[in-house]
This record gives sequence, C-alpha cells and structure tokens, in this order.
Amino acid sequence: MIFLSLFLLIISSYTDLRERGISLMLLAVSLISCIALMTGVEIYGNITGLPEWFILYEPKMINILAALLPGLFLLIVHRISEGSIGKGDVYVVLILGLMLGLYNTGVLLMMSMVFTAVFGLIYMKLKGMGRKAALPFMPFLLSAHVVQIVFMHI
Repeated sequence: MIFLSLFLLIISSYTDLRERGISLMLLAVSLISCIALMTGVEIYGNITGLPEWFILYEPKMINILAALLPGLFLLIVHRISEGSIGKGDVYVVLILGLMLGLYNTGVLLMMSMVFTAVFGLIYMKLKGMGRKAALPFMPFLLSAHVVQIVFMHI
C-alpha cells in the first residue's frame, strides 16, 4: 500500500497547498482502493505477487481497529483545538492508518508534527507572524512519509 499512500499524499499535498483543502473524491477513491486490496489479501492471500512490504500488516480486524488510533487521536486534537487541524487532515490520517498500520502511521504522524513545528517556528521568525499562522499539513505528512520510506524501509 506504499504506492497508494504516496499517491494519496502527493495529490493531497498539492490540493492542500493550492486550495487549502482535501478532495473528497480522492479520499473516497483511496479508501475504496485500500479496502479492496485488504479484502483481496484477506480472502485470497497475496496471490497478486506483490512484495510483502507492500501490504505492511496483516489485515485482521484487531489490526485494522488499532490502525485507526492515530487518526482518532488527530480527531480529538481537531475537536480540542477548534479546527486548527482540518477535518481533511484527519480523514487522510485515518485512511493512512488503514494503509500503513498502527506503528507506521504513528511514526509518520509524529515525524510530520515535528517537521511542521520546526518549519512553523522558522517561518514565523522569518515572516514575523504570530502563533496563529496557518500551515497546510499534507506537505509535512508527505515529507515524513518519504523519509519513512527511504530511511526506515517500511
């Protein structure tokens, strides 16, 4: 699901930068593709010839429920922070949880938050902006995912 998650993050990053939003159609297509692939692997096994690292985790119900935890965490942050993290970001992380599993999504979320914080501090200092400056989150998720793929060999 590495390629599917990269596709989702590349397109989401582009639309988040250009339009400050995430395409619902992209989210729906990504979710349906993810569920179809997981269902196929569960029913037929890995008959597609895809490498094991492509699937990332065994699609059992407990793994799927656990994989939603990072997205649920982000949903709580969205509610507490009164929307400083967008709903589209929450949906993307929920779908990434299904694609990558609990561990990989948790690491991805932590790395992207660190990237956002570092960039945000530098950006605020250079631009002289206050703490309320809004940054799109998807490019940081994409950057963290690329780092994760290259250095952590997920």
